[in-house]
Amino acid sequence: MSSGFRTFNPRQNAWNKEVYIPTTPRELDTKFNLLSEAQSEFGRLAVTRRADFLQAIHRSLSKGKEQIKLFYLKESGLSSNRFETEWQRTLDTIEIFEQQLRDESFQKPISQTFPADSVSIQKVTFPIGPVLVLGSSNFPLAYSTAGGDTISALAAGCCVVVKAHPMHAGTSTIVASCIIEARKEMNLPEGTFTHVLDDGIELAQQLCSDERIQAVGFTGSFKGGKALMDIANARKNPIPVFAEMGSANPVIILEDFNLEKCTSTAEKLAHSICTDAGQFCTKPGILFIPKGEVGNSFTESLKSFVAKTEIVPMLHPDIHRNFEKRKSEVAAIPEVKFTSSSQEQKGIEGKWTIAETSLNNFLQYPTLHEEVFGPFSLIVTYRDAEELKKGISILSGQLTGSIFFEKQSDLMEECMQILTQKVGRIILNDVPTGVRVVEAMHHGGPFPASSDVRFTAVGPDSIFRFQKYVSIQQKNRT
Repeated sequence: MSSGFRTFNPRQNAWNKEVYIPTTPRELDTKFNLLSEAQSEFGRLAVTRRADFLQAIHRSLSKGKEQIKLFYLKESGLSSNRFETEWQRTLDTIEIFEQQLRDESFQKPISQTFPADSVSIQKVTFPIGPVLVLGSSNFPLAYSTAGGDTISALAAGCCVVVKAHPMHAGTSTIVASCIIEARKEMNLPEGTFTHVLDDGIELAQQLCSDERIQAVGFTGSFKGGKALMDIANARKNPIPVFAEMGSANPVIILEDFNLEKCTSTAEKLAHSICTDAGQFCTKPGILFIPKGEVGNSFTESLKSFVAKTEIVPMLHPDIHRNFEKRKSEVAAIPEVKFTSSSQEQKGIEGKWTIAETSLNNFLQYPTLHEEVFGPFSLIVTYRDAEELKKGISILSGQLTGSIFFEKQSDLMEECMQILTQKVGRIILNDVPTGVRVVEAMHHGGPFPASSDVRFTAVGPDSIFRFQKYVSIQQKNRT
């Protein structure tokens, strides 16, 4: 833990002037002493009152929008348009959970009676308990302080402890102040929402180990998510960690794909790869392309559209450093061809790269199967259906898998079947970026894409992560 730290301005390639002081052990003890009592009160709150709380958070955030935007832009390097998109998604998520809580059927107990035995059983939903949320680096709003994890946990009746991402400390602090304002307006206990700051990993480890925390929400790297899972499992009383840890998001172009659609598809994929320096968990990172006319046409079109992309800053120096490191690891593998941006780099811009290799080479080097976070994608050329199926089958768990095809075929169905075992969302004839916050969305996937394939981190069903069930069985008097 440092005595103070600053955030980074990617656009100016310089550190911001504000200094943030990490939460001290004494401050943390004071905050956590309020947690158990707050959970007892907040967990029993009527769902309509929880809905009122979310509505109050929505109002408070709306009032603070301009100040939040100021810090968002200077701490992320993302564009004003991106802010507006992420801002609206954040507010939409709050509204979705508010509406869910106001639905009369929400959390209605399931009851069954057995007259012959004079027994009744009622299945009741309870909050799992205080939830630790770790702010993400690539979504300073939608996956951070007032993001999906926080809002779904509050909707479930769980108190929330947010550890801000250190590179978005200013944004997070302002958003937290809005939530605290809403809590005070609703006269809810102080421990309902807690915000802490730190620029290292020690505080996150300490919080994850604390027996008062009953679940963890995390969006970030595999290394970070796996470390939290290990800590949580080593506790006296292990707890679930709901971690979304990234993905290479394979895209499959089948040989029957319409040659005339190659150009428009390549343009969409180029945009999906490079937008906001490719810093999305659903960015297409591996493209399986057939050898021959369709593959050649698609590859040339993709390179042409990617070449028109202007390089933009990455989120912070560590992400840029890891991006360059991963590209170097891929470049060191034999029989991998690189095509990269020739634009001059003035700071921590992410220079796009398209790599190419054969499927046979892909099978030999596991490094090629792993995510490169940033504006990068690997083209893997395959000769026939058997090669393609081998390439897909060797992949580990992913968030998404996409198939571009012209007609239903046995190969298309076989690819679909393989992907059902590998991914949480299958996209047909479209790109994987652009996650919709709707009930039908499943944003998760088999390990290591996420820690539990059964749960989504997006949409109203994400509330199930932070709920538990108790059956109350009663012997009726006769």
